[in-house]
Amino acid sequence: MQIGKQLQQRRKEQGMSQELLAEKLHISRQSISKWENGSSLPSFANVVAISELFDLSLDELIKGDEDLMKELEKGSKINKALLIVLVGVAGAIIAFILSTTVFNISYDVLYNWLALPIWISFFALIWSIKWKNIDKIVSKWTTVIAIIWITVSLWPHLYELVAGFLDGFNHR
Repeated sequence: MQIGKQLQQRRKEQGMSQELLAEKLHISRQSISKWENGSSLPSFANVVAISELFDLSLDELIKGDEDLMKELEKGSKINKALLIVLVGVAGAIIAFILSTTVFNISYDVLYNWLALPIWISFFALIWSIKWKNIDKIVSKWTTVIAIIWITVSLWPHLYELVAGFLDGFNHR
């Protein structure tokens, strides 16, 4: 049986609306509708979440749906986190090379130019994260590492920012 039909059957057995199921899976109701009518397939992460929600083994859920099995066998596209890291590191290397060889920008000048964009981009990143979905993808170790990384990364910037403000007030 195709996963969309299984999903619809299990959802109705549990007396759930598409809206309630979508809420439990942290996705849109339209996604549930598309899966049930066969116009799209859930991602592997959503298949796992469905399996857990309805207490089904992945075998029970996937084996009857050849289209889904083929889609899952293809493998996923490049991971967004990996893409962010690779492009970010490449961008930093290119910027470093240009700033030191072509533009002869010193570290102090660069640091002063980038202080505000660093803070703005940090808060924009925090604002753009879909926090209701974060628990599905973040382990306890990731949480600990993220807290340490954010603290250590922001500490010197915060120190510099406060010192700059205080220095500005003292020069008046």
